[in-house]
Formats: sequence, C-alpha cells, structure tokens
Amino acid sequence: MVETKVKEKPKTKSEKPSSLDFSKIRLYLFPIVVVIVAFIGYKIRAATGQTKYFIDPDTFYHFEIYKLAIKEWIPKYYPLADAPFGSLIGEPLGLYIIPALLYKLLSAFGFEVIKVFKMWPPLVGFFSIVGVYLLGRKLHSEWAGLWAALVMMFSVAHWTRTFSGNARGDGPFLMFFIYAVLFMFYYLEATEVKRKSLFGALFVLFGVLMLSVWNGSPFGLMVLLGFASLYVIVSFIFGKVEDVKKFAMEFYPVYVAVLFIGYALTPSGIVRVGGHIKFAFEVFLGLALLTTIMLYGGRYLNYSDKTHRFGVVAVIVLLGFAGAYLYVGPKLFSLMSGAYQSTQVYETVQELAKTEWNDIQRYYSVKGTDGIIFLLSLVGIAIVAFRFLKALNQNKVDAKNLFLLVFYGLSVYLMWTAVRFLFLASGAVLLTFGILVGELFKIVENMQEKVSTKALYAFLLVLLFIPIPIVGANTTYNSAKVSGEAVSPSWEETLKWLRENTNEYDTATSWWDYGYWIESSLLGNRRASADGGHARDRDYIIARFLANDGSKSEVDFESWQLNYFIAWIQDWAKFNAISYLGGAITRDERDHRGMILPFTQKIGDNAFYSPYGIQLQIVEQGGQKKAIIVAGNQQGEPVQTIIMQTGEVINGKGDFPYAAYVFPNYAVAVYYKVAASNFLKLAFGIPISSEADFAQKLLSNFRLVKNTGDLATYEFVPFGVYRIEVYKNDTWMPVSKLIPGEYKAKLYISAFGRDVKDATIKLRAYNGDKLISEQIIAQNVNIDHLNETPVEVSLKVPNATKYQLVLVQKGPVGALTEAPKLNGRLVSPIRVLNDGQSGELELRAGFRKDYSNLELYLRATVIYLIRTEGENRDDPKAAFEPHMDIIHYEKIASGLSTSNRELYFKGQASFPEVIQPYIEKLKNEYGNKVEIRGIRVEPVFIADKEYIIYEG
Repeated sequence: MVETKVKEKPKTKSEKPSSLDFSKIRLYLFPIVVVIVAFIGYKIRAATGQTKYFIDPDTFYHFEIYKLAIKEWIPKYYPLADAPFGSLIGEPLGLYIIPALLYKLLSAFGFEVIKVFKMWPPLVGFFSIVGVYLLGRKLHSEWAGLWAALVMMFSVAHWTRTFSGNARGDGPFLMFFIYAVLFMFYYLEATEVKRKSLFGALFVLFGVLMLSVWNGSPFGLMVLLGFASLYVIVSFIFGKVEDVKKFAMEFYPVYVAVLFIGYALTPSGIVRVGGHIKFAFEVFLGLALLTTIMLYGGRYLNYSDKTHRFGVVAVIVLLGFAGAYLYVGPKLFSLMSGAYQSTQVYETVQELAKTEWNDIQRYYSVKGTDGIIFLLSLVGIAIVAFRFLKALNQNKVDAKNLFLLVFYGLSVYLMWTAVRFLFLASGAVLLTFGILVGELFKIVENMQEKVSTKALYAFLLVLLFIPIPIVGANTTYNSAKVSGEAVSPSWEETLKWLRENTNEYDTATSWWDYGYWIESSLLGNRRASADGGHARDRDYIIARFLANDGSKSEVDFESWQLNYFIAWIQDWAKFNAISYLGGAITRDERDHRGMILPFTQKIGDNAFYSPYGIQLQIVEQGGQKKAIIVAGNQQGEPVQTIIMQTGEVINGKGDFPYAAYVFPNYAVAVYYKVAASNFLKLAFGIPISSEADFAQKLLSNFRLVKNTGDLATYEFVPFGVYRIEVYKNDTWMPVSKLIPGEYKAKLYISAFGRDVKDATIKLRAYNGDKLISEQIIAQNVNIDHLNETPVEVSLKVPNATKYQLVLVQKGPVGALTEAPKLNGRLVSPIRVLNDGQSGELELRAGFRKDYSNLELYLRATVIYLIRTEGENRDDPKAAFEPHMDIIHYEKIASGLSTSNRELYFKGQASFPEVIQPYIEKLKNEYGNKVEIRGIRVEPVFIADKEYIIYEG
C-alpha cells in the first residue's frame, strides 16, 4: 500500500508544542492512583470479613480444605462429606496451597489461620485491580487501564467473587489470567533475549497458576487458543506469512509449556482439569497442522490472493470441526457452558440459572440496577472492532484488538449461559469500558488545540465520568457493610449443640444447602450426608423424603448411617425446588405455583396477611365458617382449613388448590400435592398424613432432641415403637408406657425405609443409670417396612426407673477415616470398584465402640429418576420420581476386629457385573423415562447393631 506524504507546515519559534504530554506525570501519578484505588477496592471487599463466620456457604468447605493444606500441603481426602465415607477432594489444590503459603508467611507476624483466609479474597481483588490497570495500559492506554481499575474497584460483578468470606476459584483464576495475558503481550513484543525469556517464563508461570485454582480454568486456555488461531488465520489470509511464522515460533512453545506443566501437575491434584488440557492440546495440534499448511503448502495450493487463501483455511477448518465433532460428539458445543440445567438438581440452583437481563443490570450497575457499565462496554467493544477492521483495511492485523474481541466474545457468550459466569465476564467487560473512556481521552490528547484547551476538555471528561467510581464505590461499600451473618443464631446454637452432644462419628443432614455448616469445624464438625458439592445424587432422596407423605416418603436413611435430621422452618422458601426434586410436582408447577404461602401478619382474630399481598380470612356465612383466600381481585376457598390449636376442620370448595393451617399467630397455605408432606410435620409440627398412623410412626423414627423455635433437630432411628397394646380383660388395650408386671403385649414397630430382618428384641430395665435386668423377649423378628404388622411378646417387667426396648440386627457401622486405595492408588470412597473389577483393597475406618466380628461388604446402590409425567425430560409438565435401590452386597471379608475403635484392612476384593445389567433392566422397563443419577459401590462394615426402639 502506498502512503501519500502530507507537506507539514514549518513551526515557528513562537509556536508551542501541539500535544498534551503527560508522560512524565503519568510515570509516577497513575501507578500511585491505581494503588490507592486497589486499596479502596480491598477495603470494600474486606468489609464482609467483619462477620463471625462466612457469608457464602461453600466457603465453609474451602476453609476446611485450606486448613488441611496448611497441615498436609497436598491434601487428598475430606472425611466429613458424603457420610460415612468421606470424599476425595475434587477441587484443584492450588486454590488452597496458595493461601496456605500466604498463611505460612503471615503467621510469623501473628496472623491467625482464619484471619489470613478472610484476607485472601480481598487481596485477590487488590491484585486484580492492579492487573487490569496494567493490562488496559498495555492493550490501549494509561487512561483505559486507569478507568478499568476504577470500575473494577466497586463493580458488583467482580466483588461477588472477591469479597471476604467467598473463597471460590474463579476469583484467583481471573487474577492469574489477567497477569498471564499481560506477560504474554510483553513476551510477544520483546526483542531483547533476557527480557523475552523473563516475560515468557512469567506467562508460563501465571498460565499454570490459573489452571491450579479453578476447574473452570479451561476458559483461559480456550481464550488464548482462540486468539492464537484467529491471529494466524487472519494474518495468513492477509498475506502476513512472516508474521504467522514469527507468532508460531514464539507463542506456540510457551502455550504448550503451560499445557505440559499443567498436565504434569494433575496426578498430584494441584491441577484438576487434565481432560480439558488434553482436549486443548488436541485442538492445538490441529492449529499447528493448519499453521504448517499455511506456511509451507504454497507449493501445492493456490495462495495467490486473499480469496484463495481464505478458501484453503475455510476448508481445513471445516474438516477440523467435522473431525472434532466425530471425536467428541454433541458435547463439542457445550464444553464451556458449565453445569447449566444439565440435571434436575442444577435446575434449582440459582447461580446455574440462565442469565436474564435483570441479572446483568444488577451486576454491572453503578447504583442499583442501571446496568450502565455493561451498556458502555458494548460501545467499548464496538470501538475495538472498528479499530481492528480499520487496521485490516490498512493490511495490518492488530493482535491486541483481536485478543479483546475474542476475550469479550467468549466472556459474554459464557455469561449468558448461567448466572455464575457474570463474574467471569467482568474482566472483559470492565476492560472494554475502560477502553471506551480511554478512547475519549485519546481523542482529546490528539486534538490540534492549545494545551490549555485540551486540559479543559480532559477536566470535563473527568467531571463526566468521575461520579461513576465515587457513587459505585460508596454503594457497594455500604451494601457490603450491612451483609449479615449467613448462619442464623438458631443454626449456630443447634450446630454447636450437635458438636458438643454427639459422637465424633455421628452424621447429620438437612436440605443440602446446610451440609457445609454441619461439617464446619467452626460449627457442627460432624459428618454430613449431603452438601453443596458432594453426594448430589442424595439430594433427590432427601427431597423425596421431605416432599412426600406416607410409605412413598420412606427412604433407607440407615444405609447412610444417618443419626440426626435438621428441619428448618425457613425452608418454606425453597420448597418449590424441594417438591420438584422429590417428584411431588411438575416443572411447570415449580415455576408457577408457590408450594407454601406464609401469612405472617395477624389482623384481629380471623384474618392473616402475607408479605406477598395475599389475605386469608375466616368468616361466618349462614352459620357456617368459611376460609377465603383473597389475592388481588380474585378469591377462592382452600380445599381444607385446619385450626391447629383446636383441631377444627373447615372444608372448602377447593377452587384455591391449597390446604390452610392456622396457628395462633400465623398461618400457612400449602399446595394440595404437598399439603401432608414430611417437611410440614418436622418443620411446622403439622401432624397431617394421608396414611393412618403415619405421623405417629414418623415421630417414632424421628425423635425431637433440640428445638430453637424455627429449627428442629431430630434423632433418627430406622426402627421405633409407635404404639404398645397390652392384653387385659380379654382385649388389647393401648398403653402410654411400660408398667411393671407380667403380661402379653403387642409392639407396633415403624420400620422406616428398611426391613427388620431376623432381629432380636431385648427389654432392659434401669435404676438410674444402673442396668438391673436384661431379657430377650423376641427372636427371629421380621417386618416388611411397607406392610408392617405388630410383634406379640410376653413381658416380665421389673420395678425400675427406666425401660428400654432394644432391637438387635445386622446393620452398617463405622466410618472411613482415610481415602480407600485399590492396588495402592486412591479411589473414590463411593465407587471403589466397577463391574467385574478386582484388586487389593486398603481401608481405614473408625467406630463408636470395638467390634469382634465385623464383616466387610461392597454395597452397590443405583439412584435414578423415573419420569412420571410429561412427554420428555424438557417438557414443562414433566415430573420425576426419585428412587434409591440397593442392588447387591458382595462379601469381601469376615471375622474382622477393631482395636481402640479403629480398623485397618488390606486384602483382595472383587466385584461381579451387577450394575450395568441392572441399569439395562431399568431401561428395558422404563425406556427413556429413566435417568441414572448415581452409581455407588461403597465399602460397608456390617455387625450386630443395637437400635433403641423405645425408652420410657
């Protein structure tokens, strides 16, 4: 391209320089300003660290693994999850090793473990702000970097993963990615060998660090690979063969070094994305092949003009995509879409919900929900695109603007797939916002005006934009300051009671949201059956229990060795999700019906108001009471209204398909499909059931041991006596408790989700704590939990202060204390062997007491869903019923004994092919209506186990 020179007007001595040169001022002023801005950003993020615990529930888990990293450096196993088995740590260990290193450094200055942990996320925010300034300066200008830093200081989108009390991996990932990109461009531009080597090494280091802190880090690999691919392709099409060769020689080796080092760290667990790294390397090989063809294929292909070069690239890329599709399958187009909507559980997780415009407005606002930062970033990326196209028009390939286009495009794409990625997009969005403002300042600087005039324009620009960081910082800081404790006083009281009054091997569960609280060493320090990151197959089973009633709600909690169940009245707000996952309602009902409508304000004696503007009124018409629900201009009658204090029942037309329960100071209306659910029985104390005696049975299995008013803790026993009858005067009479004497009795035993098999029942009598008598009153007892019949016994009850009925049968005991090994390698505690697999199994377990005749089995369980309504899984009218089938016990060893309540086992184990045949059987029976949600092969110790079925 030929350039035409313009004849310049010679300057006179009286003329002043026509440019506003801030270079010397910027050299010192801008970095100082940015450090101040980053410090303010740190303070905004640290404001939430004043809470006693952590705001984000997942952070309780991350704190425990961070403590393990301080102790072990490379921890492998977390014993408190997925009780009683524990779990291999699935997160990349770099997420914990890095703050553990920080603690080792700061502990010398007296910093405590939890203090450093709370400091770490705000420090990530601090260094991210500095990094985005440096990157913005590199990609555009000082002004762009400064304004990107200013908005990152307060941005809710960035704050949401870098505030104190949130220790997830995407915050550190974005920080390391920003620095990796910064050093990449310094490396590509450097000409001096030492400088190039330094920046190349830093790029590799930070590239590996980004892989070590987050399982979503392949996003960074894809951005870098996407940028590299487009750069060499566009450069080739525009005839820049030497640029292609130079870029390939420089970028490819360091990118491969990131992949190789990252992959080498996967066996240790420091990096966990080995599969993605392998995929990235395979894509890279395709790019390398394409680059080779572009550089050396001119001997055989027509490279004469842009059209022919484009055609060659298009054909090769299409062939590459076709090959990748054949290799990967349909998942090729969803590799970076996260977990969004992939299972019914994930459908109910808010941060995995599909992003709506309201979410963007909230996350990228200056104050409230204006969304102005995102809207201005669209202008910024449009400027970047214009500059890139303008450079192309001049036969130049602008690498910096191309990178921004790739980074912004992939970030926004991912952001729209799920709410959780609104943070990830903050790097690109805030950079392009900064570029918009930086472009305006560059326009002013390049004006052919007097210095004073340009200074005035610059000052006006500052006045125009400076309210954004001032208002934004103030808004976010005030919001952060009022962030309350996530753990309510009732939860704190309950969990500390659990820690102080239960055995170290006891397990507890609630809805899965609170599993990390149960496990936390700061709170319950007990094993949990389910939590936010483990045992997600069990979520369906817990939901089935909570959302249903009668025998349909019975599940084998004893197979989990569950000891305590915690029911929180506030979970009414989550009961739509619980009811859906439990199979009680359809997806459409979940989305358009409130399962529980609370009426928290009482007006007079007969009216209750809901915060949602709904009223419940009890009126008299024609001498009869009626209950009326009023919602706006509509009103209807519940199916049934029960006055809980008196037991009075008011039947209604049911044109409002709810049952209403009226308490002295509040009322609740419950959707008819879940109006007798176990959640209502345990959380609200509503003893309503569709099956005779079921509420009474339930409370014999779930015995209230702690109640704070809104939080009820129940001790779970799989077998419980709910009714006793004695034979007197030729008839069976119910009695409330055992009395001294000789007589026949019927024991009505509730077997919750588990059969009684070949059991023995004993009667124990105590004076105080002293056992004075023990007698066997029944042997070879068998009860079908779905068809229970009473057990008739003859009793000789001595005089005593306390009696116990104890059922003895074989049951699971013990908890794993280390990760199991198969042939010397760690394996998942819940999938130790597969069908037809064998090897040397190594286990360590702890027990509540010593046993002398333990048997070790491998127990196979399949958790699955059956679609009971709807045409397909995505049908709004679809409903899914959860099932948990224990399909096989394989004996591994017998005659095992414990020592000091511990056991170490090492021996051969094999497992038959039973799982896949069972799944095929389900598919043959249910077709596409069945979905497998969990396959477990767990090591279970079986012994004679005592269950206290009655005490009084």
